[in-house]
Amino acid sequence: MGLTLAQIDRLLLEWQQKGDAANQNLLDLYDLSAYQRLSGVGNPPTNVTGITQQQASTALTAIERLFEYLELFNQQLDRARQFRRELPSLFINDSQLQAIEHLLVGSSIELPQIQIPLAQRDLLGASQQDRTIALDELMARMTIAFAIARDTFVAVETAWTELESKLIGTHRSLVELQQLANTLQLAAPPLLVTAQADFANLQLEIDRDPLAVNLAFGRDLTPLINDVRQELETLAHQRQQLQADFATAPQLLAQLTQLNRDSIAAEAESQAKIRHNLPRSAPLPAEELAELERWLARLIAKFESGLIPPVRVGLTNWLAKVRAYTQAAELALVANRSPLDTRQELRGRLDALSAKALAKGKVEDPVLTDLSAQARAALYASPTDLTLAIELVRKYDRRLQQILTC
Repeated sequence: MGLTLAQIDRLLLEWQQKGDAANQNLLDLYDLSAYQRLSGVGNPPTNVTGITQQQASTALTAIERLFEYLELFNQQLDRARQFRRELPSLFINDSQLQAIEHLLVGSSIELPQIQIPLAQRDLLGASQQDRTIALDELMARMTIAFAIARDTFVAVETAWTELESKLIGTHRSLVELQQLANTLQLAAPPLLVTAQADFANLQLEIDRDPLAVNLAFGRDLTPLINDVRQELETLAHQRQQLQADFATAPQLLAQLTQLNRDSIAAEAESQAKIRHNLPRSAPLPAEELAELERWLARLIAKFESGLIPPVRVGLTNWLAKVRAYTQAAELALVANRSPLDTRQELRGRLDALSAKALAKGKVEDPVLTDLSAQARAALYASPTDLTLAIELVRKYDRRLQQILTC
């Protein structure tokens, strides 16, 4: 059973609404600056290349086909409306309704003939093929063609619009990075030189291939600039750390020098005042300290000339050497002062034991008196026989414990 008149009228209204929407969207697409520049509306078309040229060519072909489809659509709809207007108000027969129905839903739109390649024909085959489609299939083809054109022209429009701000921002970033390199007293890093060259090339290609340039910004140039920024910021941080380390380096060297002097003085005093068998700790040779000073001067000169990574390695090694020497000098000082400290500790211990003997009423014990006299004589002799002094104080302590426990 065919469509009723009411259904036909609803279909006509629906197709009219779809046609109006299609026409409006095509007008909006027509108004795009990218479409007008690429198609040459009112002016010669912009000469594009690369990705933009490839996609624009496809999109312009889609637009041409879309206009052809739209003309067929409007013609078909006009015929259907004309048939509807010619219907009598009474006694409408089925054949009249079927004729309109065929226009609206049937395969009744004639497309241009297709040329059939000879390789695909048989002896009796035709060289051309007639094709007919329905309105809904025609609208589907129009929708596909519109999507192809829309996506391309909007992408080009967006690229041309966004690239202006990207150019400004990228130029600003490159200037800032060059200034940072200058502050660091560096020749432009290779990555920065590459980024500057790439930026210059992309500037030349913006009008000719905006899609490729927009892609290159996000895929290549922006990551490259980020790498340059990270490299320079790392160098800036290293420079600040080097400045701080160079500020403390003379103090560390002075501290080491003083420790070495103190160790030498302690060794000389111990040798002069104490007779002992403790191992001797040799001081740091003066030439080693002089070499550390010359090494530091060379590093400072290289740093002032703008070298950062090699100076950072060199100063790290220098600081490690100074720390090792400082630790050795501290141990040497302790070792060289040990005999003097031991004698002082023995003197204090003897005084404490004597005070204890006095408090306990044992100070007049003849053995304690004799041991006290011998120990004091040994401890205050110069040089002091440290082994003898240790033994005498130990004997005094044992004798005091014996008489206190009796």
